Order: sequence, then structure tokens, then C-alpha cells
Amino acid sequence: MNEYDRKKQGQQFEGYAFTFCKAGLLVLIFRNYSLLALSGLSALFYILAWIRGIREYRCWAKPPWITAFWLAVFAGQLAILIYKPASIPALIRHVLHGFGITGG
Repeated sequence: MNEYDRKKQGQQFEGYAFTFCKAGLLVLIFRNYSLLALSGLSALFYILAWIRGIREYRCWAKPPWITAFWLAVFAGQLAILIYKPASIPALIRHVLHGFGITGG
């Protein structure tokens, strides 16, 4: 393996690490509500990309299936949250705690 291939592979590994770093930060902030937040944000940004003319995504599924999948996950998580109304204050506390803000 030459130097160019080695660096290219290293950049690919760094890209994977960066992806998990972003996801890890969001899990740290949203904690138990991570799937709700991540699926909603994923669906939102896929929809915005589609509106802006992007028709190919770098994901395991192709449009519109990936957007439909994340919308379904988001709807399922939202339904779970709605059927547990006491969870809403806990969600707010977790998000604030993730940003280092604690209640008085």
C-alpha cells in the first residue's frame, strides 16, 4: 500500500469516526430521547435536501425510502412519548442537563 492509499484509507476512517462523534454528542445531549431526536433531524434534513434537488444520498437506503423509514421511527418514538406524558418534563431536564444547565 503506497502513501496515497494509506492516507486515503486514514481519511475514510476519520470520516467514520466523525460520524460516530456527532451521533455520540447528540446521544449525550438527548439521552433517552436520542432516537426521537436523531430520527426527526435525519428525516428533516433528508426532506430539505430533497427540496433543494438532491436525489442521491450516502446512506444504506435510497430516497424516498430512507426518509420514510426515519419518519416512521420518529412517529413511533413520538407516539411512545405522547402515551407517557410524564416523560416531557424529563426530556426537557435531560436536554438542559446535556447543555450543562441545571435547575435551581
